Amino acid sequence: MNFLSEVESKSFKTFTLFTFVVLMILGLLVSIFSFKYRVSIINYDTELNLNYEGLKSIKNLSIWLINDDNFEKFYLDNQTVENLEISKQLPNVIDININLHERIIVYTDFRDTNPEQRVLYKNLYTEDSIFEKDLAHLVITNGPIDDGFYSEIVSFILTIKKYKVDLSKLSMSFDGNVLVINYQDTIIDAGKAEDLSRKGSVVGYILEKGDCTGSVTILDSPDDDIETLFQC
Repeated sequence: MNFLSEVESKSFKTFTLFTFVVLMILGLLVSIFSFKYRVSIINYDTELNLNYEGLKSIKNLSIWLINDDNFEKFYLDNQTVENLEISKQLPNVIDININLHERIIVYTDFRDTNPEQRVLYKNLYTEDSIFEKDLAHLVITNGPIDDGFYSEIVSFILTIKKYKVDLSKLSMSFDGNVLVINYQDTIIDAGKAEDLSRKGSVVGYILEKGDCTGSVTILDSPDDDIETLFQC
């Protein structure tokens, strides 16, 4: 008798658990396909000069199924976008915070037939630029330039930003061989446009310290002592 009671008890518990799981699944399916949980409101910053069609495509989709994969078209249409922060307000509201790639530098390539100012982003994407007062400026007067040139420039500026340097007052020129940096009363010969992250540390140190004006040359040395890597 006790054995039968134990079997009946276990069967009842199993049935109860099974019923609970089935009800949970049914409830989830109802929520997913319910019109109540269809996205009808999408909030985002409309002042970023972007193509927003890729955001509008999630309208009327189930809010439960929305994730970053739904915005592939938006990323393709907007190369300056780094990522999206997506939050959901049940039952039908999606809030999207749009994070852009960092703007690095404004440059003009005078090797072009019709040279124009362009802005270089951290992800190496470029676009036309009319006025960028807070960024450093680069002028390319001659070439050729190596494939990794712009990556080196990005590394250089990101390193400089670790120091107390006003980038709006920093300008650079490259003649296909030598990179020259101008900052107020200081002119720095950085040599070839390579290893610019390391050279950026030297330049940042010089400019932040502020006691090395006039012409400065960065020395090609394996020494780790930053004071030995330049000559005023």
